[in-house]
Amino acid sequence: MTTAHLLPAALTALFIATVPIAGAQEKSSLIWTPMRTVVLNSTNFPSTGTAEEQQILKQLWSEDLSRVRRNVRGLYPVFLLIGDVRKGPRRIIFSMFSSAGSERCDPPANGASSHDIYSMCNMRVTPWPQSNGKQTDLPNYCAIFGEKPEIGRIEYSFDPTLQTINFRTVQYGKIVQECNKTLKLD
Repeated sequence: MTTAHLLPAALTALFIATVPIAGAQEKSSLIWTPMRTVVLNSTNFPSTGTAEEQQILKQLWSEDLSRVRRNVRGLYPVFLLIGDVRKGPRRIIFSMFSSAGSERCDPPANGASSHDIYSMCNMRVTPWPQSNGKQTDLPNYCAIFGEKPEIGRIEYSFDPTLQTINFRTVQYGKIVQECNKTLKLD
């Protein structure tokens, strides 16, 4: 089942609300791209994002980055996921932020009987380049940070026919159905 969010008026020029898509398209025919990981304040975890994406994320998440907690060795690592699609001359960036002490994500359950490795995070959706600060944070998006792609990843696809961006979570090689989301471009 796919779910979606109603976006605030600030982004209505880019998106309109979507409804669950029940068989409207065959999602297996879409091309899925993994969201890239950008890691700040640590060399212990690999980054797959580009230098340009790192700079974009530093701008989009500057307020959260200014509040990153410290320990005796320095700043705690920051994990960010980024993806983007282009619609004509416009680029739409979607990203997620996680760091120790941040309230942007609820971590996965921890314990002997825990299975899921995804966090529930806010996804920030931003038109790029940012002209007047318009962006929105959408709650309850699944995120997997710092795992090998074969263990867990977040993927997205753009369907130019339906003008939708689809998101899915792959955990242990299987799609997590409750994490499927769709955004519709206006």
